[in-house]
Amino acid sequence: MATYNHPGIYIQEVPSTRSIQGASTSTAAFVGVTETGPFMQPTLITSWNAYQRQFGNLAWYAMVSWSVYEFFNEGGTACYIVRATDSANAKAATGKASPLVFSAVTPGTWGNVLNIMISNGSATDPTVKSPPPTPVFNVTILVDAAVIATTTATMPNQLLQQYVLENNLSPKTINSKQYYVLEQFNGFTANSLTSIADQPSPLAAKINSNSMFVRLPVSASATTGTRPPNSGPTLFTGGTAPVYDLNAATDLLAKVQGLSLLSVPDTVTATDNGGKPSQSLQGQLINLGLGFCEKLRSLFYVIDPPFGLNLQDMLSFKSGQGTAPNGNPNALNSDFGAIYYPWVYIYNPIANANVPIPPSGPVLGRYAYTDTNVGVYKSPAGVSDGALMTAVLLDQSITDADQDQLNQEGINAIRNFINYGNVIWGARTLALNTEWTYIAVRRLFIYVEQSLKQSLQWVVFEPNDQQLWSSVTRDISAFLTTLWQQGGLFGATASEAFFVTCDASNNPPETRMLGQLYIDIGLAAVYPAEFVIIRMTQKTSAPDSGN
Repeated sequence: MATYNHPGIYIQEVPSTRSIQGASTSTAAFVGVTETGPFMQPTLITSWNAYQRQFGNLAWYAMVSWSVYEFFNEGGTACYIVRATDSANAKAATGKASPLVFSAVTPGTWGNVLNIMISNGSATDPTVKSPPPTPVFNVTILVDAAVIATTTATMPNQLLQQYVLENNLSPKTINSKQYYVLEQFNGFTANSLTSIADQPSPLAAKINSNSMFVRLPVSASATTGTRPPNSGPTLFTGGTAPVYDLNAATDLLAKVQGLSLLSVPDTVTATDNGGKPSQSLQGQLINLGLGFCEKLRSLFYVIDPPFGLNLQDMLSFKSGQGTAPNGNPNALNSDFGAIYYPWVYIYNPIANANVPIPPSGPVLGRYAYTDTNVGVYKSPAGVSDGALMTAVLLDQSITDADQDQLNQEGINAIRNFINYGNVIWGARTLALNTEWTYIAVRRLFIYVEQSLKQSLQWVVFEPNDQQLWSSVTRDISAFLTTLWQQGGLFGATASEAFFVTCDASNNPPETRMLGQLYIDIGLAAVYPAEFVIIRMTQKTSAPDSGN
């Protein structure tokens, strides 16, 4: 209390009304495999260029890179990356084109099907069986056509199958065998192999910044370039299966503030002890992620399905009607997550090719876009907010009859519509037949809960009396009134849209003696217009009476 010792004017600054700040809703976290970067360390990035500086380029079989790339392309502005460790210490496959040794861009057995070839870069006499090397040479990455043509192909080979199919690649006969050219880098000379201390040679720089499939180690000291002889195709060997600790990497996010969205896209490549993709293991990992979000109550998990599922397999994967290991016996049922189907293809301008990727990256980009332009209470779906601007193709074509089954199981379809392109056409959580059926409702409550939790910290240890009750009620009501005025709550008046109770009725003496303050809040959420019914009837004109 101020002391006044002489007559005069005294000035006091009185604290203004405290305001409740809205919590962040569009900051995502991506957990999984990257080319480079720190392991098990949540790292904030705000652009694709920032990702490249710390975690490398677009890399085949590293789904985080593609997801983050699309997140920013579709409207995202900030996200965290957690690079998971590999408990198996897997090795990347390598291919030798003496004196060069190339490696697959990520560890795993998938790289064991790649081939490397060095060939002349300029025309030679077609009548010469083995033409001498020309000064200019090309580097080509290939895959044996017979390897990926098998009907029992593994998931990595299935991805390559689709890559070949959707890009209309034609087989090329080399040494009496047929190959598909995945990538080709042309116009190198002996000088392209010359490097200056700790700097990549022109050849390494070109390949490492442009290839999706391979990398060339950067020389640590100055070397003199020598044109490699023509060779190949030479098969890559030595790649072993990794075991990424996605669960432990996800748990690190509990210490990161301001997160609201989660993606673990590399669950789609999870393998069993034999190195084979396992839907059962994928289901287990997804449920662990859902449990983490339910415990934290601030994260919403956007889930990727396994690659190449048909409609019935997708329904079985979600409902847990499969049989391990090829099927998923673990039902997915939570209001803190949503799953999207099918996979999408995006255009890689560097490779001039369409690449299949899991849908969570572009979908989360639309979440962020919708949150910024409308609000968290708007479903990130439809021909405007759900438009996937950079998706060029869908892995499966979804019909109305297909979505009749998907929708009732809480599986959000991605569809193609004439005049609109590829759009998100679903707005449901994994929860069935509950009050949390819709994504917008669940995320609205997460937003309000987190906003109040962050902005009401000042209340702790304040005197639990009528003055505190009045201040809390005033602050929360002001926050919710603004939310209602923005269209986030349903009601013709604020009193219809929400209520806030913090008085003697819910804070009797016995609870106050325990140091507890209760604030009861009710919200009238805005539900999405999922089913639009247009009623029409034929209007019949009355006969003319002749008057």
